[in-house]
Amino acid sequence: MNKKTIAAERLLTRMLMSCVLLMVCTSLLAQQRKISGTVTNPADNKPLANISVVVKGTSRGTTTDEKGIFTISASEGETLILSAIGYKNREIKVGKNDVLSIQLLTSDNEMESVVVTALGIKRDEKALGYSVSKLGNEDITDAMSNNWTNALTGKVAGLNLLKSGGGPAGTNRISFRGDKSLGMNDNALIVVDGVVINGAGGRMTGTGSGSYLQNESPVDFGTGLNDINSEDIESVTFLKGPGAAALYGARGANGALIITTKSGKSNTRGIGVTLNSNYSVETINRWPDYQYEYGQGGAAQNTWYSYNDSEDGPSTRSTSSAWGPKFNGQSYYQYDPVTRTKGTTRTPWVAYPDARKDFFDNANTFVNTISLDGGNKNSSARLSYTNLNNHWIIPNTGYKRNTLSFSVNHKMTDKLTVAAKVNYTSKTADNLPTTGYNNQTIMYFIRGLTPNMNIDWFRDYWVPGREGIEQTRPFSSLLDNPYMQSYEMLNTSNRNGLIGNVQATYNFTKELSLMIRSAIDYYSEQRTQRRPMGSQKFVDGMFRTQNIFAQEINSDFLLRYNKKVADRLNIVLTGGGARLNNRYQKDEVRADRLLYPGIYSLANTKIPLVALPVR
Repeated sequence: MNKKTIAAERLLTRMLMSCVLLMVCTSLLAQQRKISGTVTNPADNKPLANISVVVKGTSRGTTTDEKGIFTISASEGETLILSAIGYKNREIKVGKNDVLSIQLLTSDNEMESVVVTALGIKRDEKALGYSVSKLGNEDITDAMSNNWTNALTGKVAGLNLLKSGGGPAGTNRISFRGDKSLGMNDNALIVVDGVVINGAGGRMTGTGSGSYLQNESPVDFGTGLNDINSEDIESVTFLKGPGAAALYGARGANGALIITTKSGKSNTRGIGVTLNSNYSVETINRWPDYQYEYGQGGAAQNTWYSYNDSEDGPSTRSTSSAWGPKFNGQSYYQYDPVTRTKGTTRTPWVAYPDARKDFFDNANTFVNTISLDGGNKNSSARLSYTNLNNHWIIPNTGYKRNTLSFSVNHKMTDKLTVAAKVNYTSKTADNLPTTGYNNQTIMYFIRGLTPNMNIDWFRDYWVPGREGIEQTRPFSSLLDNPYMQSYEMLNTSNRNGLIGNVQATYNFTKELSLMIRSAIDYYSEQRTQRRPMGSQKFVDGMFRTQNIFAQEINSDFLLRYNKKVADRLNIVLTGGGARLNNRYQKDEVRADRLLYPGIYSLANTKIPLVALPVR
């Protein structure tokens, strides 16, 4: 046999082997097909999102979407492995069905029983020696509000939520199992991702230094707790009592709210994008039981009414009592909104039952959120942006807020993991209402509105020719016009806040780990208050500025040993240390008497400025 024949045979053999291999590969590929399925929780039949689905022994994998649905390529006889934290792993062998319906059981140490306690330590709820409650994101966002803490009402046993009357940015006061003192110092400690924030202070964080019945009423500018975006909250854990929050020292004596914000998800394919838009309307749904049978006047003045003195009798226009003449179709000398004095003829004596309601607006809040998240087996990240625009029920009040949130988690080595979270908020309010029992508050005026008064008579709040100097007050000089309060007596705020932390965890062994963390709560705020000339408490007007800076830095470390010595027995030892650095300063400058009306500047002052620095 010559060399050419041998070469030809070798070539033919190689070609035959290649054809056989190609046929085998083609056959294997032909056996793979698209398998789709739905994963649910058997307890409530709700779909389970972000469940990992992997073909055993291969790199093929996917995750379920928000509806619990997945699609994957697999061959008959291959095995699908479904897994997620808090659920038992399940293996499904691929058969002839292309559509699967799968249920995952929760594990014995299911996620719902794991809570984040003091200093961010995760513990099994059954192992705790004190009362703990936990709410998820759905519990907080099921009924959106401009203040997310409103959603806590009635959902946590023993929690007292004293809602603020200070407007859309007002501070809700949170405590557990009732107050223990007559002051306002029983507030629960607020902790966000390990950062203790200034969210549990007194409700009235006003610029005013006077009491309710003196020159000023407080203004509730809110706290950092209000600025947290509810869409970014993963869970809220409530540690009740001093034992629960003992690691926070005296500050945790009244219990604590541990807020954990969302992070990116590991083992995801690509980047997930979530868009969420919410629109809510707020109206007044309940009023005191006002009477509209009798008009302005007292018990001794119930046979006549007169705006200023008239032939019918002396003036009865100044009283806030409403036990004057009964509305029976008679006519009296009343206020004329055209001439802004007593009418020249008698007009029908009628009630205006909608006067209070007509003053208020229907409040509305727009919230738009976009978030991106993703990750692999070693890293995860999440980025979100939220824009909120609120118009409140009192005319010319409300605020705007922009929130940016970022979190990242990366496994550097098998032993070292680093993580960081940052939440930045920018909030602007062109006007926030005053609070308290004072003639600078709108509700004080609304309370004294008698049945024969029409709210429309107050809309043009300046006396013609006396704009900026004299307000329209047809019935009493003791009360500021409500529309002037809304559009001239402004309380503005521009606040920027940042909450963040950086954390590193090193696992020396499976049982022994060290966590080092540094966290910051920072905010700066610029506030102003304007009072026009002719107002009840500030006849010459007033202008005030405040610049506030606050910063708290917490640094801590935690060495933890967790050893399972028996089926139902674990030994857990924890030790660590913490360092706290707190700074606060406020620079207040006041012009207590203005030189020219309508000009709000510290340079526009009749008398020397007053400076009140606080360090």
